[in-house]
Amino acid sequence: MTFLPTILEPSPRVRRVERAANDCIDACLDALRTDECPLPIPVERWIEKPLGIQFGIADLSEYGPDVLGATFIDENEILVSEKLVKNTARLRFTAAHELGHFRLHASVQRHFRETSSQGPGSPIQIERQADRFAAAFLMPADAVMPEVQHACEYFALDPEACCAKLIEDCEESDWLWRKRILPRLTRAFDVSLAAMLHRFSELRLPDGRPFIPSQVRSRLLRSENPTEPEIVVRDGVPHREQGNSSKSR
Repeated sequence: MTFLPTILEPSPRVRRVERAANDCIDACLDALRTDECPLPIPVERWIEKPLGIQFGIADLSEYGPDVLGATFIDENEILVSEKLVKNTARLRFTAAHELGHFRLHASVQRHFRETSSQGPGSPIQIERQADRFAAAFLMPADAVMPEVQHACEYFALDPEACCAKLIEDCEESDWLWRKRILPRLTRAFDVSLAAMLHRFSELRLPDGRPFIPSQVRSRLLRSENPTEPEIVVRDGVPHREQGNSSKSR
């Protein structure tokens, strides 16, 4: 496997939404007269300027006890619940989700409400699309692999060798994702672990495989904390010490 910064591509089912998110980022950068996309994406600031949508944090209980975000197309306004003030990752994702409604669904209906029960895998198509827009907007595909490389370099790991490990279902892969890659990437993009893992599930290698194995992703989402094998790094590559029993698959 050759390590390339742009190796990941969106899966076919998300490409239309991905293009919409990329177009929105490009519009912001053009309006700001810059070619450099900052990380983390300043979603709240960009909603207001340059996108010109009113943004606020408010008590949304009048719309329902579990409403976390609301979009009002006619009023040109996005609101996020004050309940999320202390959870910046969720606040940012909710803001980007509501922006997705603005960019994708203004012709479908004129107001939207996100509840705490919604999330990736929602049975409502426009909510799934808004989630995918938020993921693509906050974690642009062309920025993900450079950040993986930066994480490897930060920990003095060999990027190419470690990327080969990351796509395997093995103990070294679990360790790399859990201890090295995901902590750095969730900070770089200011997103939750669940959002980052879901994003990886919809990004593909050139041969069509997801970058993170589904078995590894499932274990990380369940936050399993098994007795971990002792991992040592030799020549920039993690290895399981001989004599440690492997985890059951």
